[in-house]
Amino acid sequence: MTLSVLDRMTLYSQQQYRQDVFSFYAETLEDVNKSFRHAAYRQFTILMHGKLTAGDRRTVPASCVKLIREKFPSLSGQYTGFIPGEGPVF
Repeated sequence: MTLSVLDRMTLYSQQQYRQDVFSFYAETLEDVNKSFRHAAYRQFTILMHGKLTAGDRRTVPASCVKLIREKFPSLSGQYTGFIPGEGPVF
């Protein structure tokens, strides 16, 4: 998990590959960390469940969320949390 989900260069290359809009507009450290958190959650989900369809969301285990938040912290301490999609939650 460390190399594929928490490594900045791995996440950066995935952001560039996906043309991630969050990373394009990241100007502050808060924005950069938020974009890396988003990329890390996505990377974990792809590794565990494969590519998901639109509206299909999967929860990330609390232990992984904790590691990702420790690696890419919010300076304000505020996090969005899980937002359910239209499909079933697994």
